[in-house]
Amino acid sequence: MQTISVSSDLKGIEIAKEKLYEAVDKKTVLYLSGGRTPAPLYRKFAKDPPAGRQEKLFRPGAVAIVDERWGKPMHGNSNEKMIKDVGFWDYLKTNGVPFYGVLENKSLTETAKDYDETVRYLLKWFPKNVAVLGMGSDGHIASIPAGNEKLRTKNEKLVEEFDDFPGEQKERISLTFNALSQMDQIFLLVFGNDKKKALKHLFEDGPVEEIPARFLNTPQVTDKVVLITDQKV
Repeated sequence: MQTISVSSDLKGIEIAKEKLYEAVDKKTVLYLSGGRTPAPLYRKFAKDPPAGRQEKLFRPGAVAIVDERWGKPMHGNSNEKMIKDVGFWDYLKTNGVPFYGVLENKSLTETAKDYDETVRYLLKWFPKNVAVLGMGSDGHIASIPAGNEKLRTKNEKLVEEFDDFPGEQKERISLTFNALSQMDQIFLLVFGNDKKKALKHLFEDGPVEEIPARFLNTPQVTDKVVLITDQKV
């Protein structure tokens, strides 16, 4: 795992933007997580190209979602609404980049099944896949909750449904460890003192069902992960 230490979250977002400009091209599917940590990054993609690159558009081949709070399309707490609110949705539309959302006015189970099929299609037809992840203070990544029984067995699904996510909006849909293992590169953004304990657990030995973020430090994916953090590692 490559670790980039920064002095602040603002500096970390700037570095993440530069790294993603280098990693993503028209042959890449970019998978976006929700949450407060990456929102400023998506705003920068839409409105603030890197210094010296004003003439270069940020143009993935497609954009998809890492995880979503289940409900009606564009509901108030949805990640797709957050992406729209920061201007990135309209940016993608203006520049002809297809966006693959999750929500579709179906049941939780049907929605998860349909999105699994979407992700399989994207992995088949695009040669490169890059994901942006955050990490919760309890060590969860995407919407994979800590301690869930579904994590104790091998899961061949690319997308899983959960109805017991802790805190608000318990019903979630998320890429699985299987899907994350098929990413070519994963950018993990961890900012704030409230993440210090979870970041420590990430590097400790222990079951991934206890701390899902530990999956990112397993042989399957660790060489693909770029950790950008303002915490001491």
